[in-house]
Amino acid sequence: MSTSPIQDISIVEATRTGFLQLFNYIQGKNKYGEKIEMTGPVITEVSPSDGPFCESSFTVSFYVPKENQANPPPAEGLHVQRWKQTYAAVRQFSGFVTDSNVGEEAAALEASLAGTTWATAIQKSHDADATSVYTVAQYNSPFEFDHRVNEIWMLFDNLT
Repeated sequence: MSTSPIQDISIVEATRTGFLQLFNYIQGKNKYGEKIEMTGPVITEVSPSDGPFCESSFTVSFYVPKENQANPPPAEGLHVQRWKQTYAAVRQFSGFVTDSNVGEEAAALEASLAGTTWATAIQKSHDADATSVYTVAQYNSPFEFDHRVNEIWMLFDNLT
């Protein structure tokens, strides 16, 4: 289940806004009034702006549990996003996601891929469908302070 794109200068604020919409959804604020089990990770697709003080676009999502996938309850302001087969280059990092460390981690992943077939595949996928530049996956509750796991994903369709 996904939010509509959220325009903001902060991934932290945009993720908080999107997560609250999704949390209300799983708490029963959907067309069926059905409570739905929380899944992880919380995923934020990032389409950065052109400048340092411009709003970027963020879409916040999480997976619907298997028992709800065939017919997920609709909800105002949310939509079902079905993924085709997708590959990802991934960089894992710890701690809380911040506005500064996400950009640094995404740049480090991109630098680690430079000159590889993976970088070429990612660029081809982005040229064909420029919906997001990278995705942030957060696996922990905001109330967990130790052993936090986050990832930066750069998605692509295939290596050809």
